[in-house]
Amino acid sequence: MVGKLTPDNMISASVVPALLNASPYQTPNDVLHKAIAVEEGTYVDTFKQNEAMSWGDALEPVILARAADRLGVTDTKFDYDKAFFHADLPLACSLDGSGVGSGIVKTDTDKGIYCINAEEIDITGRGVLEAKNTGNRPEIVPAPYRGPLQLQAQMMCTDAKWGAVCVLYGGNELRIFVYQAQAETQQMIADAILDFEQRKKDFDWYPILSSGDGNTAYPRVDSGAPELELDDTEALSYLEDLVEAKKQKKIAEHKISEAEAGLKEFLGSHEKATGLVGNTLYRVAWPMRTKKASPEKVTPAQPETRVRQSTLTIRELST
Repeated sequence: MVGKLTPDNMISASVVPALLNASPYQTPNDVLHKAIAVEEGTYVDTFKQNEAMSWGDALEPVILARAADRLGVTDTKFDYDKAFFHADLPLACSLDGSGVGSGIVKTDTDKGIYCINAEEIDITGRGVLEAKNTGNRPEIVPAPYRGPLQLQAQMMCTDAKWGAVCVLYGGNELRIFVYQAQAETQQMIADAILDFEQRKKDFDWYPILSSGDGNTAYPRVDSGAPELELDDTEALSYLEDLVEAKKQKKIAEHKISEAEAGLKEFLGSHEKATGLVGNTLYRVAWPMRTKKASPEKVTPAQPETRVRQSTLTIRELST
């Protein structure tokens, strides 16, 4: 398994789900922030591969070979060491594999083959093969971020007319999702890429999707910026919601503390108790926990840094 092959300052097929806001792991602003940082020379790569990713790399050739065999695909290639680039768009991709198909493929659940968005798909010619390894339960259609959008972008870069997302579920069930090139999806990707490039040029962030996403889009304070007055109806509505939610959170936290104290008094040295609330029976547990021994750790010195606070501070002013 070779390292990353695509440039970090342009859209690659693997981040297309995030670009289209279809990823649970990244937002469009995450993608934009990285591209801008790369071009500014300030990007620091903190990515660390976990064990699941490592197993995915190790199983990739096995998944692809088994999928190719079931599809009857020949002349396979599973060791690409270069990126592919779209002829007209700033779009790149790397490939897990490819192979040459012949004829029509239909859904065959006994073989784990599923034709998506068509009753049958012509896989004649060279197509793209994308391997995925997941602990999730098997799907009839894979989640958009688990290969389908990435595959369409890969087909855009390689002019392939068909492709397959080959997913090993739970280490014991392989499903092969066969796609034909989808003009509507590929046009959506193309439009999003052009919009992304303009936003990158203009430092124009996407609408913020969460509090954390706001820190990604606006990580620094402009020291010369004047204090704003929230005279916009929508902004004031957000302020009202935040003030009320913080009040309710404080009330709820106090109630939780009081309730837990009362239940702990009742449990005493007992570990468990049950109780009926409405028509639902609940079990309350106050067990022992074993803390594993750990060696003494010395925190290495860190230089002073300035980062923007992750949450808003709300303070009542006299009127």
